Amino acid sequence: MNLLVLNGIGAAVMFLILLAYILAPTKGQKQIAMWSVMMIVFTLLTFSAWNLEGFGLQWVLIEATTFTGALLVSSSRTSKSFPIAWKFLLINSFGLGIAFLGIIIVTATLHGIDHPVEVLAGKLSEHPENLWIEIGLWLAIFGYSAKLGLFPNHVWVVDTYGESPSQISALIAAFVPVAVSYALRPFIHMDHQLYPTTFSAADGLLILGIVTMLQSIVALYQRNDLRMMTAKVALFHSGAIGIFLWMDLPDSVFNFVMAGNIVLKSVLFLSMGIVRMDAGKRELSKIFLSDSINKKALSLYTASLFLAFVLPGSPIFVNDLLLLKMGWNQGQWFVIVVPILGLLFFSVLLYKTVPLFNLQDRPFSKEFAATLQIRLTNSLLLFLLVLGLGIWGFYHMLQGEF
Repeated sequence: MNLLVLNGIGAAVMFLILLAYILAPTKGQKQIAMWSVMMIVFTLLTFSAWNLEGFGLQWVLIEATTFTGALLVSSSRTSKSFPIAWKFLLINSFGLGIAFLGIIIVTATLHGIDHPVEVLAGKLSEHPENLWIEIGLWLAIFGYSAKLGLFPNHVWVVDTYGESPSQISALIAAFVPVAVSYALRPFIHMDHQLYPTTFSAADGLLILGIVTMLQSIVALYQRNDLRMMTAKVALFHSGAIGIFLWMDLPDSVFNFVMAGNIVLKSVLFLSMGIVRMDAGKRELSKIFLSDSINKKALSLYTASLFLAFVLPGSPIFVNDLLLLKMGWNQGQWFVIVVPILGLLFFSVLLYKTVPLFNLQDRPFSKEFAATLQIRLTNSLLLFLLVLGLGIWGFYHMLQGEF
């Protein structure tokens, strides 16, 4: 998969999310036109970040998504939205500030050495100033990991995704990790070239990714809030992205992984929003006390969870197969931890959500029927896009093109 296809998929997802926001807002969503423009600006910034090159330029674009993203998080204007928007802004800016310092150190040191990285890799002993490159790489990679939402700077992820309008959560979760991942890739590649046999910044990112996945499983078991549980799914996948980044995959494979993130996160949050709005509650214990629920919406959300983990033919299923294939080729057997932890996470998720099917089926309430039907249609289109992408990836993998 090339960037043109990735951009096309991203544009289609953005269009469907924006359509849901414009045509099916909730009563609390005001100034739709203004926030719709902000959503477009936010998306264009992320698109630019993964299409343009240059350490400094990518950093500026990603920092701009922090400011626009904070505004979008506050768009619901609830008592919780403003503190969460500040948390989003502060933690992300903190991480990006560290990343910026690392970028300056790496760029300045490489300029002073005046050798391509490929040449420098064979002459490290002749350049004691390479220590500054190593320090810069640690700062850049750790700083960007905060924006990616990895441990220990992951606390903004659940609050942001759990308390924002579902369309905003879908937008941020779908596009921000992709933009950050493309900014991280050059540093990971440089780290592997310069320090292939020692513990380095890329290895630190690997550990943070695994810890994030483990933490999300523990936190999921303790949660009974539908919004927060879906946010934990996004957090788990952010941890997995850290491992995919460490593997330094070929461009075509990496583009496919990123496309999967875009379509999957969007359908997860939009379908979750339908179930929550239909139920009128977000805590599972309160939903269980209801006599009925719309099972079309619940089925779509549950099917999206299957796509997010174990359903054969889904992009995540293909990603796991590709990861195992690359791990086999490189002798990195530990990558099997990703599908194993995914199965564990999914088991906990099913344990909590499947009992909802014991409730009786009913249509949407008349008050929200039109809004929810529009959202359901958009989510179904996204679901089909996810499934189509997974089948496409599985076919090309079987053809040996990945």
